[in-house]
Amino acid sequence: MATFRKWGLTVLGILLGMTVQVHAEHIIGGEIYYDYLGSNQYQITLTLYRDCHGTGAAFDPLGNVTIYDGANNLINVLYINYPGSTFVPVVLDSPCLNLPPNLCIETTSYIGTVTLPPNATGYHISYQRCCRQSSVMNLFNPGSTGLTCTTRIPPAPDQVNSSPRFNQLPPVALCLDEPLVFDHSATDPDGDQLVYALATPYTGGSSAVPYPNMSTPPPYTPVTWAPGYNGDFQINSSPPLAIDQASGVLTVHPTSVGNYVIALSVKEYRNGVLLSETIRDFLFSVVACNAVVNAGIATQTGGCDGNLTVNFTNASSGGQTWYWDFGDPTTDEDVSSGQNPTWTYPGFGTYTVTLIANPGAVCADTTQAIFSLGEAPVPYFDVPGPACGSLATTLTALGQAGPDASYSWDLGPQATPSSATGPVVEVVFSENGPHTVTLTVEEYGCPASFAGTVITHPLPTVLIVGDPPSPQPMGADILFTDLSPGSPTAPDPSFWSLDGLVVQTGGGTWEWEHAQPGMHAVSLSFTTAEGCTASYVLHYWIIPEDVEIPNVFSPNGDGRNDRFHIENAQYLDNELSIYNRWGQVVFHATNYRNQWDGTGLPDGTYYYVFRVADGPSHAGHVTLVR
Repeated sequence: MATFRKWGLTVLGILLGMTVQVHAEHIIGGEIYYDYLGSNQYQITLTLYRDCHGTGAAFDPLGNVTIYDGANNLINVLYINYPGSTFVPVVLDSPCLNLPPNLCIETTSYIGTVTLPPNATGYHISYQRCCRQSSVMNLFNPGSTGLTCTTRIPPAPDQVNSSPRFNQLPPVALCLDEPLVFDHSATDPDGDQLVYALATPYTGGSSAVPYPNMSTPPPYTPVTWAPGYNGDFQINSSPPLAIDQASGVLTVHPTSVGNYVIALSVKEYRNGVLLSETIRDFLFSVVACNAVVNAGIATQTGGCDGNLTVNFTNASSGGQTWYWDFGDPTTDEDVSSGQNPTWTYPGFGTYTVTLIANPGAVCADTTQAIFSLGEAPVPYFDVPGPACGSLATTLTALGQAGPDASYSWDLGPQATPSSATGPVVEVVFSENGPHTVTLTVEEYGCPASFAGTVITHPLPTVLIVGDPPSPQPMGADILFTDLSPGSPTAPDPSFWSLDGLVVQTGGGTWEWEHAQPGMHAVSLSFTTAEGCTASYVLHYWIIPEDVEIPNVFSPNGDGRNDRFHIENAQYLDNELSIYNRWGQVVFHATNYRNQWDGTGLPDGTYYYVFRVADGPSHAGHVTLVR
């Protein structure tokens, strides 16, 4: 174990990046996690896996672990000495299955320590290397695709944290058409909540520089999946590869021989806050294992008619004798040695059925299947009446369904959200109706659906303009014109209003004669045939006849009278000059907008000249008092 500062080995890092140009097609995966040791110290563990029979180089003499803060500032690079490696046993559960002789996996863990004080952005810990096996089937150009192992130390106040780590390595080899159920759970030293998921691994390094002396900062680039593969379908499997988000139990039933890159994620949460994520990047080799016996149970048919009696069909191959366990928790008598037995269950529910082909024999094989019994629900919901504009509403599932039913809603592409779960949903429908809503209720594998249509109408669009535009002097005549889309055939009725009072019904224009001073609200409203109403308000300013100039102001920062405010100046083309008692100009502005606050000048009396274009000039004095 060793820790190095980044600057101390800059030359060595450059030499490593320049000299190790081997196209190292040997990497098959890795992961990185950390432990908090106290006093702001963290122990970093980088675990890598390689193909013993790959054509690339062995494990590198140094593990280059790079640390950035949350703002992507480089903090440190740990050059950790290679500690040696061990071989990962390649075993199968059944003695009746035979593995090819050329499977060999080697692993090592680079371990170093670093001191990282708390900060407001946390830290990113990363390692990058290229390249993977060219025989990988589910990646595009895998021989030039590297990997990035990364994790995160959360910012203060959650920096006292150790990240989760997986408890054990899944089998390296998977047997073709053999199901695997594996406990891929992790341990968190702090007891935080763990959530598991499939993930897309990151690429890193390159064919030109397979062994970079330091990692690039985040964000990191996901690998490019080969056609037909993605983060949710990483391997040819039926049913697809899956991991239980709560327990970490991994299930897979491979259907094609080959090598597949697999990525699994475990996230830790504390009090609902995501602290870190560990991604295991690994390789599954699917091989033909020459299984002699295959236990199989035919897929359930029916089960939603309320019938509690099930006729099981044995779909095994190579078996001669049988042992069935029907998974009935109410009795120990739920077993049979028949080839195609029958069992009556005590009630609706989900049951796990187990079949062993050739029980007790060397080549026995076991399989399980889930059988669900119930009655199809009868769902519906009350459809809300027509609405104008966006409709916010609560939809409640009604009808017949049991306590264990699950609910899913397809609310349509113009709804927010567009889908939801649960018996009650809050949804906003856009004004561009109608909207088809489908409710699907499922219990014990029995689904039923109900569809309804929510009607929403768009609000009319209203727009008016004034000619001449605001502001205008007192006594002016202004013509307001309806520019709404669709005019002059806009929906009726329509109303013109001035300051809240209706002044005209209908018409494409309204003329306001002899306008009086002040800020006024001129509005036009429409009501459509569907009863939808919308308005447009135009604020229009009529300028008083003259300006009002104060003789004192107090720029003391109390928010009152802090500036030399000339009433109505903002509506006039003007020029303002301020003089001290010696006749020197201390402030000058063209088109003054009440911004002078006396900054830098002492208290006292000042003289002003305020000139208005095409209007009178004003002169006088003003006292500045703080």
